[in-house]
Amino acid sequence: MTTTIVAERDVSLASVDRLAAALRESLARGALTRLDLSAVAAPDLALLQLVEAARHQATRDGTDLALSAPAGATLADALARSGFTAGFDADDHVFWFHGELPR
Repeated sequence: MTTTIVAERDVSLASVDRLAAALRESLARGALTRLDLSAVAAPDLALLQLVEAARHQATRDGTDLALSAPAGATLADALARSGFTAGFDADDHVFWFHGELPR
């Protein structure tokens, strides 16, 4: 069974706990988890850190976590401004961009 979690448009440090709880619950069940970040208007560091932490947890637990769509330009910009893309390897590129360059 696949669980799709849709992030709120205005996810921020003040609201990221709801998204974190949904991710924890889905990953704990061992569900195939798809995270939809397409509606997020202004991604911040809290969101990026949460997604990265969830990725590492999924890897440790042998569960499947992926973005439902490649990161768009706004999310790609946030990743770059936060320094995440500077250390990206092939797996990071596949996770965030599905192997394609952001538009």
